Amino acid sequence: MGKRSRLILCLLGVIGVVLASIAFWFEPRSLVVSEFEVTTSAWPADTKALRVVLISDIHVDDVHMPPERVRRIAAKVKALNPDVILLAGDYIGGHGLQAGPPEADRARRSTRDNQLHEAGLKALGDLDAPLGVIAVMGNHDCWWDCARVREILSQTSVQLLENRAVRLNRAQGDVWIVGIEDGQTQKPDFQRASQTVPSGAATIALAHNPGLFDWDSNHMPLQLSGHSHAGQVRFPLIGAPVRITRHTEDTADGWTAEGERLLIVTRGLGESGLPVRFGAAPQIMVLTIRPGSHSIVKPLN
Repeated sequence: MGKRSRLILCLLGVIGVVLASIAFWFEPRSLVVSEFEVTTSAWPADTKALRVVLISDIHVDDVHMPPERVRRIAAKVKALNPDVILLAGDYIGGHGLQAGPPEADRARRSTRDNQLHEAGLKALGDLDAPLGVIAVMGNHDCWWDCARVREILSQTSVQLLENRAVRLNRAQGDVWIVGIEDGQTQKPDFQRASQTVPSGAATIALAHNPGLFDWDSNHMPLQLSGHSHAGQVRFPLIGAPVRITRHTEDTADGWTAEGERLLIVTRGLGESGLPVRFGAAPQIMVLTIRPGSHSIVKPLN
């Protein structure tokens, strides 16, 4: 092998090490705060703007997302001064075989592993906002043990919605959060979830999987979701090689629209499958939502 060939191989090796370091260490431990101004034509005109922090896919694990990091993220979220915090599911982590059933089941995991997940769920209790902290389930949560997730969250300030709505009482216009069950592991029911919501009220649908946006029974004008991780690994030009939902690509920048209906999807905070992120840094979304004549999402940073 000639000197030039050895130099090229050495350079390629260095590049590979650098990229692997970014993907397996630095980017998963980074954090981006993305702010958006959201206008929806479906809200009553006299509804005051609502400041929402949306986080999802925390995926507690012992690699990049231990409970201590969840607490640090909670402190950062509170410093953003949201009116309400919405959690879009997948609090439980899983790498390798534990990324899906049957190995994801709590009964198949070690005591240490389960204690880690429970501590991470309890750390969500550090979140706080004037209008509350509201959550839905994700597929990883029910693959693990959704009954245990319910039990632990019930001991915190987090309000879990499963095909149920809650009203945020405000002097300048109430807003209803409609929490939908997970599409892979539960039974989403938009009619049941919204049955207590008055006609014409300002609403936000909170559902883990963005694919529920396409359901015929979903008439919600605004849906907030997670699940896709924007592919978790993204390359220039080609985007994400792995796309777990139809909306992985069209919401890679955070949102898409169908007429006046809006779908907003966060990249999430943790990882599943492999503890890797590349071109899809962990994200906290800050949304200022207000009524308007046309539905649109405008990035502010």
